[in-house]
Amino acid sequence: MEALLDWFGHPERKFQAVLVAGTKGKGSTAKFFSSILTAHGYRAGLYTSPHLEDVRERIQIDGRMISKQAFSKQMSVMRPVIDRRKNEIPLLGTITFFEVLTLLSILHFAQEKVEFGVFEIGMGGRLDASNILESVLSMITPVSYDHEEYLGNTLTKIAREKAAIIRENGWVVSGVQEKAAKAVIRKELKQKRAAGFFLGSDFEVQRKRKSLNGSRFDFCFGRDQLKNLQIKLPGEFQIKNAAVAIAGIYVLNRRGLIHLQEKSVRKGLQTAFWPGRFEVIRQEKRFVILDGAHNGASMRELCKALCELRSGRRQVFILGVSRDKRLDRLLLPVREKASYVIATKSLNSRAQEPKVILEKMHELKFTKPMFWAQDIKEAIKMASRIASENTDIVITGSLFLVGEARKIVVHKCTGAKGHKRMALT
Repeated sequence: MEALLDWFGHPERKFQAVLVAGTKGKGSTAKFFSSILTAHGYRAGLYTSPHLEDVRERIQIDGRMISKQAFSKQMSVMRPVIDRRKNEIPLLGTITFFEVLTLLSILHFAQEKVEFGVFEIGMGGRLDASNILESVLSMITPVSYDHEEYLGNTLTKIAREKAAIIRENGWVVSGVQEKAAKAVIRKELKQKRAAGFFLGSDFEVQRKRKSLNGSRFDFCFGRDQLKNLQIKLPGEFQIKNAAVAIAGIYVLNRRGLIHLQEKSVRKGLQTAFWPGRFEVIRQEKRFVILDGAHNGASMRELCKALCELRSGRRQVFILGVSRDKRLDRLLLPVREKASYVIATKSLNSRAQEPKVILEKMHELKFTKPMFWAQDIKEAIKMASRIASENTDIVITGSLFLVGEARKIVVHKCTGAKGHKRMALT
């Protein structure tokens, strides 16, 4: 990645970078953070992964994804240079798809003169393409088990990979962490002589009011307090993600990099929308909930939110996961919450076979009805036949699956005046 940036004259030096790592919530946190920057009047780039429907979703400026024309233009600039010079780095292996997209986002941000570029770390942190950037702020959302074959099989090992985004004399904001992960982050802070701020000790949320259409809460950072903040992303986990983002804004303000304005914080939170993360669609007389939970921790948060926000209702779970996931961790929360399970698979080449999902559910002693569908379209039709007025359809297990489902559910409902959000109470 360093060689790629050098070939193009180090475009990353034209803006200030913010890195967001973690196992769950990092995409939502990055979205909240960039939205608040935009509301303050700063030109903010956002780079995330994976995408749901269109690869251009990964690269946004001020909430708008890169245009087809700009995407094609950047690719046409990059391709001849990379083709001509790729043999200069044979020992580093093939240039990856992720590295190409990361370079494209940096070039686009530089060309469009963004002031801040917010980069979601794809996996881990230490070896991520974005970690080459000299960041003015690092944010670490909750660390839990995922991608163990690459990051390690203990929280300590995984946290070491995530904490590698901490810079010498840097500034760090962290979500709530398990004891082992927090110890690793604190050790890295000490070694790097970096300043760290943790949710629950250095800043906190109070008076949380949650509904299906979002939440209200108070935020405290030291002696500063923001009351009755509002987000439209449902679930307590989104309140925590928003709190980490707000704390990051406070840190930039403390460093003199921005001028914090309360009204802009409020506006940024209220306008932030992140599809496929407890996204609720009203479909005639039932609700469809899209959530890209793809590890044990995020699935527990999804099921917790369902218990809080959909109490008294049954759920049909449409599940599709990737082959590299620990099925036991991912499916245990589903066993406790689902009334029905429909196993299916996305079109992604890494998708797990539905038969394997059903076999694991049987091993976990799930005794309620289970079904198999060859694709998401068939699974949605099957769920619609099963679901009564008192039953939600929950599509989860993979962002790839959720992306395919959105093309069917959201766009259909939008055209039929079915995709509505009610006012917060």
